[in-house]
Amino acid sequence: MRISLLATGGTISTQRGADGATPALGAQALAAAARAGGADLVVTARDVLRLSSRNVTPAAMWDLACAVEEEIQGGAEGVVITHGTDTLEETAYALALLVRTSVPVVATGAMRVPGSAGEDGPANLAAAIAVAATPRFAAYGPVVVHQDEIHLARWAAKVHGTRVAAFGSPAAGPAGLVVEGRALSFFGPPPSERLLRACAPDKRVELIWAVAGSDGLMVDAIRDRVDGLVVAGLGGGHVPAPLAEALVRAAGAGVAVVLASRCASPQVLRDTYGGAGGERHLLASGLVSAGALSPVKARLRLLFGLSAGFTAAELFAAEA
Repeated sequence: MRISLLATGGTISTQRGADGATPALGAQALAAAARAGGADLVVTARDVLRLSSRNVTPAAMWDLACAVEEEIQGGAEGVVITHGTDTLEETAYALALLVRTSVPVVATGAMRVPGSAGEDGPANLAAAIAVAATPRFAAYGPVVVHQDEIHLARWAAKVHGTRVAAFGSPAAGPAGLVVEGRALSFFGPPPSERLLRACAPDKRVELIWAVAGSDGLMVDAIRDRVDGLVVAGLGGGHVPAPLAEALVRAAGAGVAVVLASRCASPQVLRDTYGGAGGERHLLASGLVSAGALSPVKARLRLLFGLSAGFTAAELFAAEA
């Protein structure tokens, strides 16, 4: 069985230097450190990027999606991606939107620099390869594997900034575990993400975070310079009245405006709260609900979707 390992950088690939740890190790070195491969498993290694994930852009995610598809078309029976953890959840979700996963596609990373006491990279990579070598996980779409847990791209989130157990799925829990080198599932494959037409991102979509006292300053300042806006609303999708007025003005000017919730387990309400800034007011005034999708993933869906020619209403119809 052939597994393709695509390296993009991140902590799992770093080496310490005078200025701190920076990405340095390539795919071949990572595969060797994880002791990947065996009598029934061949791991081929390919470097796609070598970046700290704080510098990964949607355009880089598009390039990675193309590389994944190339590997699948070239005969890979599973694909593993090593990636920095800061934006790992975003890249995994972008792949869920862009790649037709006829084989398992697994993203993983590390929280501890190689050579540190208790470094987690080799174990995470070995677990990711175990999932990629389990054909039934193709139906789950791209997944994140970290600390032996398997998380769906839609729900995966970095929930801690320093602990090795950094990932979770607050809204749903893990989809499975890796035990004794075997990938075990807790439940059957979920409904797959709606794939978007293959198209590199060429729109600008910004994310605004609602906080107590937010007004319309930021929205009014960028309204004429963006194609879309996602607002991470309070609670079930609410914003202060001054911010609501600015968002409605932006929607009226033709900007695609999507309403999400900033909660760890997000869900935008539809028909409970009225008044300026309540979800009834916002949705009736041209904003589109992100439903249970997190703000950062709603931004990616809107960005890639607008670039492919979809409207916000089309992109989020299943979320409303």
